[in-house]
Amino acid sequence: MLHSRLSHRALIAAAGLAVLLGADAASAFRASGGLATFRAMEAMSYRLGSKRAIGYFQAVAGKCHLTLMIAEAVDPDVATPGSAARLRFAIAPGESASVASEEGQMVVTCGPGAESMDVQRAAARS
Repeated sequence: MLHSRLSHRALIAAAGLAVLLGADAASAFRASGGLATFRAMEAMSYRLGSKRAIGYFQAVAGKCHLTLMIAEAVDPDVATPGSAARLRFAIAPGESASVASEEGQMVVTCGPGAESMDVQRAAARS
């Protein structure tokens, strides 16, 4: 249990640091075409225009429990980054949810048995 708590805190700290440093979201996506599949506790990063979403999911009680840190995507050499907001929610296998800004959108879908999560880049909806 202690190891799980430490891993969770370390990942949140790393995600917060990546937000502050303005990590390149493209490097986190290994698949082409804007679709990537992640396993539990694998870090994901996505740029939503002027915002950045960084996080991971855990399989809990048969659902994908997603944690995202969302903040302004700023160059720390030019401006002081603001604080990030943490968003947490659970998604049942086969169901989807989206996070969007005016400039971009990401759609997350919980995989079979909550063993994976697909993240699809999408254009912002008007």
